[in-house]
Amino acid sequence: MAYAGLAGLPPVAGLWAIVLPLLLYALLGSSRKLSVGPESTTALMTATVIGPLAAGDPARYAVLSAALAVAGGLLCLVAWAARLGFFADLLSRPVLVGYMAGVARIMIVNQLPRLTGVPVHGTEFFPQLFSFARHLPQAHLVMLAFTGVALVFLFAVQRYFRRLPGPLLLVVLGTAVVAAFGLEHHGITVIGAIPSGLPQPALPDPGDLPQLILPALGVLLVGYTDVILTARAFATHDGGHRLDTNQELLALGAANLGAGALHGFR
Repeated sequence: MAYAGLAGLPPVAGLWAIVLPLLLYALLGSSRKLSVGPESTTALMTATVIGPLAAGDPARYAVLSAALAVAGGLLCLVAWAARLGFFADLLSRPVLVGYMAGVARIMIVNQLPRLTGVPVHGTEFFPQLFSFARHLPQAHLVMLAFTGVALVFLFAVQRYFRRLPGPLLLVVLGTAVVAAFGLEHHGITVIGAIPSGLPQPALPDPGDLPQLILPALGVLLVGYTDVILTARAFATHDGGHRLDTNQELLALGAANLGAGALHGFR
């Protein structure tokens, strides 16, 4: 749901974007531990690509986001049929690590206003960071305290209880605390009502696909790179389990098509 917000979509789109992809990857993927779904890099790229095309229309934005996922899925299937999995051998780990580090910094700055209540202006990293520093005295004390406790909890679980799912526990406990003490009335922003059920499966208008092919190629390259490097890290510690880079193209393509069919995103 957080990635949906990062992509400029309603939180429920993040739930829709994992239902079919997880199932399809489990059936088609070659890694026994990897899962697929929205991620920070592709969510940011989706927002960058779709924002100008949607021209402020939320409905159009959602349709184009799903179309971008479908276009990426089709490109993956083409690459799988052409057996282009060898491309994974050409990937530079230092370049990707640097890129991921940059994305992490952008995500942190984008989340600072939501975590502290500090108004931030600007669209780029350093202007946003300087704006946050200037307006820091306007921080909302309740939000700041809640954020501080949440971070301490995450680091404590990671340090002392490694086997426990810290982020999942934090979501459950945070939700319970907000509901029990009515913190939404004291400045804590909540997601609000989420529609129940699943959307009707439907592929986007084919007429939207041509203008999204090149952007989808960029999303594909970044997403596939991230998937392959993560899967290789798991394979290294998995008793020499062999990773099929070409099969990963098929699994990733099917996952993207599944996300787009349920009005999700990549």
